[in-house]
Amino acid sequence: MTLSETLNRTAGRFTTLVVNKGKTNSTYCARIMNATAKSVRFYDVNAEANRTVNTDNIVFARSGRIEYRKPRR
Repeated sequence: MTLSETLNRTAGRFTTLVVNKGKTNSTYCARIMNATAKSVRFYDVNAEANRTVNTDNIVFARSGRIEYRKPRR
């Protein structure tokens, strides 16, 4: 299953997203609004803000039993 398919299945539920930002990873408690092959739009619950990130930067996503891990290169 692709990342966008995984995230669209979790739409509306709380999802843990780990996003790679340079040398560090940022973790978000998110509600996914929309996921495409290029970007993901979500509501960051902790910061109470809408965010958009590139799908290439997402390392991990989980909501309940649904999980996505970026394959190692």
